[in-house]
Amino acid sequence: MPFGFFRSQHSPILADFGSSGVKLLQVQPGERPTISAAAFIPFSDELRAQGIDQRFDFLASALPAALKSGSFRSNRVVVAPFSQHMLVQHVGISAADSERAEAVVATQVAVGLGCDPASLVVRSSRVCETSRDGQPKVEMLAFAMSRNDVMRYVDLFRRVKTAVVGVHSEINALVYAFDHVNRRVADTATTTMYIDLGYGGTKVAICHGPQLAFAKSIAVAGRSFDARIAESRGISLADARALRLSEGVRPVRTKEDRVAAAEARPATASVEAIPAILRAGFAQEAAAEQSPAGLAQATERRTGQAAPALGQPIPANTVASAAARISNECRDTVESLCDEVGMCARYYGGLFRERRIDRVVFLGGESRDIGLCQALASSLRIQAKAGDPMARFLSNGPAPDSLPDSDAPHPGWTVACGLASAPTDL
Repeated sequence: MPFGFFRSQHSPILADFGSSGVKLLQVQPGERPTISAAAFIPFSDELRAQGIDQRFDFLASALPAALKSGSFRSNRVVVAPFSQHMLVQHVGISAADSERAEAVVATQVAVGLGCDPASLVVRSSRVCETSRDGQPKVEMLAFAMSRNDVMRYVDLFRRVKTAVVGVHSEINALVYAFDHVNRRVADTATTTMYIDLGYGGTKVAICHGPQLAFAKSIAVAGRSFDARIAESRGISLADARALRLSEGVRPVRTKEDRVAAAEARPATASVEAIPAILRAGFAQEAAAEQSPAGLAQATERRTGQAAPALGQPIPANTVASAAARISNECRDTVESLCDEVGMCARYYGGLFRERRIDRVVFLGGESRDIGLCQALASSLRIQAKAGDPMARFLSNGPAPDSLPDSDAPHPGWTVACGLASAPTDL
């Protein structure tokens, strides 16, 4: 890439390709970073049901208008691709191969996929030393993507005269979103589990401060709940999603819950207003537990206050009470997700027997469902918070008019926010 005195110095555009649509963000960096541009290109239900090719065709026509209306100013872009395009895998290699670990990991991943290693872009990092079957091993974490898929994103943005300068997995991006919270050397002593609850999938990352120690993508997600509700009630996925947004996976059952919900809900609530209603109810519940015992705290170095990105505590529930309040339609799916997340914690525990998970941070658009977060936190027996990395930017300046629900939390924008700290190394 050529350099010159007159080349644009604007920060890159950040593009998060998710199952519900594409989030575009541009951040003005500095001691007090702010958002300079934002846009969201939603996918219709029909488009979600189609393949990746149809989504790329749609985006080729929708991107120019979104970039123009959002007032984006940059000729560079950093991308978090669709999760279907990124393989996340733990790989154990012989200790004798540790000096050429990256090449060995790339070969093992290619063999597992049945393809030529040259057709993949593989990035790997060392996790720890371990043993398997009595043999010393080195645990590696690999992220792999087809070179052809990388070029699809390059070609897509080339059409709008923009160059892709970085491609990062959603999991790496959500970890980057908390880099400013984990800058101290002492932060590596804190173990955090990040759970990104999306519509098409769930991502889990366990970190020692800013260092990624475990990662996994899980297929169970918001769409899984909608499918169960739609099947049970004989309705469409769109209607099931609207119903779940209004009720959550945990319907209101107790008299106290019904009274609190009635007070928080306007007389006529549209589907668009429902997320704000859920957030209002959450704020009321969380007020009683501003500093739960045993929850690891993180502060902003500049102010000494609790980091806005970590959000508010999620009210604790016992395992029994959390499970009892899940609707019958969603209970099996919630239990499956709890089992998957529990296996992640156990795998991590097998690698690092001397450590424990200190806190859980829920992210993603589906984390607006308090009941779901409570069920997961209760199954892990770890107190948790509802994260909102965008709060850091919005606390430093006004939100652009094009940002959806600018006055509400934005847990679904975590990946886009994290790309602001990602390296431009493509």
